[in-house]
Amino acid sequence: MIARRLISFIESAVPGPREIVPLPPGCPWSGWAPPDIQHCEANVRGWITTPANAWSNLAYLAAAAWLWRRDRRFALAALFVGATSFAFHASFTATGQVLDYLGMFGYLGLLLALSLERLGAASFAKGFALVVAAGLAGFAALRAAGAGVQCVIVALAAAALGAEALVFARERRRDYRPLLAGLALTLAGLVLWVLDYKRIVCDPDDHLFQAHAAWHVLTAAAIPFLASFYAG
Repeated sequence: MIARRLISFIESAVPGPREIVPLPPGCPWSGWAPPDIQHCEANVRGWITTPANAWSNLAYLAAAAWLWRRDRRFALAALFVGATSFAFHASFTATGQVLDYLGMFGYLGLLLALSLERLGAASFAKGFALVVAAGLAGFAALRAAGAGVQCVIVALAAAALGAEALVFARERRRDYRPLLAGLALTLAGLVLWVLDYKRIVCDPDDHLFQAHAAWHVLTAAAIPFLASFYAG
């Protein structure tokens, strides 16, 4: 009963697929299968179909550069998230969307695997592999059912927070300020993600600023804080 209520809550909180506007004629990606989600920014003809949403992923590369000598695992996660998200927003294709979600599964897999390792539930490598595999399986199942695949991200994020809550209950010695800072930035970005998706903050023809692009910047800024927390 509790599991059913949790699933119902996640499904109601995460928006389902919107009507997809086809790419402009002559776009290099127009022959590819489209994704099942579309953000506010209008697609333009070219290799970079949504410039603001695509180029804002450079924030992840900046985070990766800053972290490279401090925490190689988080640096690689930031690099992968930025590259896969760029691929999606540049191409606006189903293939790009799969890559985008794979990047997010890898990032959330890193967080969850680190917590599972501290709990003694699984080695880092095993936990990471299981999380990524579960994410891909959930993505495929929901995509086939025509449901909102964002539910997978919500579920993995909730699992990561739940695992860290168990760690806190066991240790209660760790400095949680970096984690709270990272979560605050991520939450602020999530608000902008929703405002963009719901078209509350939306100018489709503005290719310099988009609320979804700000989501990229804020979540990229959160990564060094999370890296600092998990390294402590």
